[in-house]
Amino acid sequence: MHFGELKNLQVLNPFFVDRNSELITKHLVGLGGLNLHGRLSINDVQNILNPLDALEANMKDKHLALLELKWKSDYIPDDPRKEKDVLQNLQPSKHLEDLKIRNYNGTEFPSWVFDNSLSNLLSLNLKDCKYCLCLPSLGLLSSLKYLVIIGLDGIVSIGAEFYGSNCSFACLESLAFGNMKEWEEWECKTTSFPRLQELYMTECPKLKGTHLKKVVVSDELRISENSMDTSPLETLHIHGGCDSLTIFRLDFFPKLRSLQLTDCQNLRRISQEYAHNHLMKLYIYDCPQFKSFLIPKPMQILFPSLSKLLITNCPEVELFPDGGLPLNIKEMSLSCLKLITSLRENLDPNTCLERLSIEDLDVECFPDEVLLPRSLTCLQISSCPNLKKMHYKGLCHLSSLILYDCPSLECLPAEGLPKSISSLSIYGCPLLKERCRNSDGEDWEKIAHIQKLHVL
Repeated sequence: MHFGELKNLQVLNPFFVDRNSELITKHLVGLGGLNLHGRLSINDVQNILNPLDALEANMKDKHLALLELKWKSDYIPDDPRKEKDVLQNLQPSKHLEDLKIRNYNGTEFPSWVFDNSLSNLLSLNLKDCKYCLCLPSLGLLSSLKYLVIIGLDGIVSIGAEFYGSNCSFACLESLAFGNMKEWEEWECKTTSFPRLQELYMTECPKLKGTHLKKVVVSDELRISENSMDTSPLETLHIHGGCDSLTIFRLDFFPKLRSLQLTDCQNLRRISQEYAHNHLMKLYIYDCPQFKSFLIPKPMQILFPSLSKLLITNCPEVELFPDGGLPLNIKEMSLSCLKLITSLRENLDPNTCLERLSIEDLDVECFPDEVLLPRSLTCLQISSCPNLKKMHYKGLCHLSSLILYDCPSLECLPAEGLPKSISSLSIYGCPLLKERCRNSDGEDWEKIAHIQKLHVL
C-alpha cells in the first residue's frame, strides 16, 4: 500500500450535478434509484445550492463501498455553513469502505465523517479542502487503515481534536500528509497509532514541534523512552518541509524497513548507535547539507540487512563511513564521482553488488576499466548532460545496460558492446538514437546481437 490508496482500485460510476437549479432535484432523485454496483463519484457538488436537495440522493440507503465527492477546484463559496449542510445531507451508509472528498469548501466537516455511522470505513482521502480550519476527530474511526490528507491550506495546528479519545486510530496502518502549506504544529497522544506502519510527509514547509507516537521532529528526530521496542513503524518518508531537522536518529525506529529523506534542506547527519537488523532500504535525495553517518561501528555491523542504498544530489557527501559497506548490499544509486571511485575499496570481497545507478554526474567519459565492481550485472546511467563517450572495458561484466537522458552521448564504444550484454535500453539520447537505427545506423552492428533492445 503506497500513500494510503486502496490496493484494488476500481472504476467509479460518475454522476455530474447540473447547474440548472430546476433540474438538480430531478437528477438527484434519479440518482437515488440507480444501481451503482457499490461505486459512485458525485462531481460538481457546488451546484447543489439548496442543502435539502442533497437529501434527494438518498445516500444513506445506498450500499456503496466506494464514494467520491468532488467540488470544482476554482469554486469560491458564498456561505461555508451551506457547504457543510450539503455535505451533511450527502451522508453515506454504514457499509462504506472508501471515501474521497475533493475541494470541499466548508470550514469544518459534518459529524458523520468521524462518528460511528462509518464503522466500516477502511480508507479516507481528504484533498484540497482549502477552507477547512480544523480536522475532524478521525481517530474515532475504529476500522480506518489508510488516511491521506493533502492540500488543507487552512490547517495550522493539529491537536487533541484530531484524536477524539485516548486510544485513537486503533487500526491505522498508513498515514500520509502532503502539501500542507501553513501547518506548523502537530501534537499527538502517546496511546495513538498503535499499528502504524507507514508514514509519509511531503511538502510541509512550516512544520515544527511535531509529536507522533512519542516522536519529535525538531532539530533532531527522537522518540521518548520505553517506546523503542514497541514502535511498529516500518516505512517513513519525509519529503520537503521539516527544515529544522538536522540529525535523524535511526535508533528510535528499530523496526523501520524503509527510510526515505528527500529535500530536507538542513539535514546533516544520520546517526545509529546499535545494530539495526530490519532496515533494508535507505534513500537520501536532494539533501544539500547532508554530510555523513554518525556511527561508532562499520555499516556491515550496524546495517546487516541493508540491500538498497541511494545517495543522490547530496553534494557534501564525499566519503563512505569507515569500515566499508554492508555485506548484503545489492543495489545502489550515486551521483558523486568520489563515492563511485571508492566503491571497490569499500565493498567486501564477499559483497555482491548487482545493480548500480549513476545519476547527474558531470563527466565526459565513463566508466573506467577498474572503476566498477566486477559483481555488477546491471548499470544505469541517467541525467548526465555532458557524457560523450563510454569505455568498453568498463562494461565487460554487465548483462544489462540502461542509458537515459544523456543528450551529449555521441556513440557507443568503438569496440562495440560486450557479448555479455543481453539487455540494452536507450531513452532520451538523441545522438545515440540516430546511430542505433535498425539496419542503417552507424552503431547498429554493435547492438544487433542484443536480445532485449529498446531505443526510444
